[in-house]
Amino acid sequence: MTDINASTHDFLDQLSRQTDEFRKEVEAARRERDEAAARLVALEKRLADSEEALRAMRLYAGDTARDVTSDTEAGPANGRRDTRPRSIEEAILQLLRTEGALSPLDIAQGVNALGLASPASSVRARLSKLIQLGTLQRDEKSRYSLAAAGTEATKAP
Repeated sequence: MTDINASTHDFLDQLSRQTDEFRKEVEAARRERDEAAARLVALEKRLADSEEALRAMRLYAGDTARDVTSDTEAGPANGRRDTRPRSIEEAILQLLRTEGALSPLDIAQGVNALGLASPASSVRARLSKLIQLGTLQRDEKSRYSLAAAGTEATKAP
């Protein structure tokens, strides 16, 4: 009977150690998964920001012949590109390229007309950002227009 108890206790100890090892491996795998997911999210955000900036600058420069689409994005089924702006900045630049100097209200209405439902406060925030980057300029009547090519608009932020 002592042999059975000793053998059972030995088996339980081994099973307990094995269970603890599996638990540690599972925790390590979960940590690795979470770290990889966090890295993926950060990289996807950086990619989206970079693509948005590239599209906006191409639109500003008038280079609309090329589009930035990753291999995973599907284009339109009919072969025509979607020329609608994908961000508020793109919409602002598109409006100012075609219309010239506009008031913030006209720009906000134009952005909404282009299919980007954005509150006026978001449009004003983007206008301020584009002014700081040197892409836009504001005149004495508080109208916004594209900065002249070759000025600070072409400098890196």
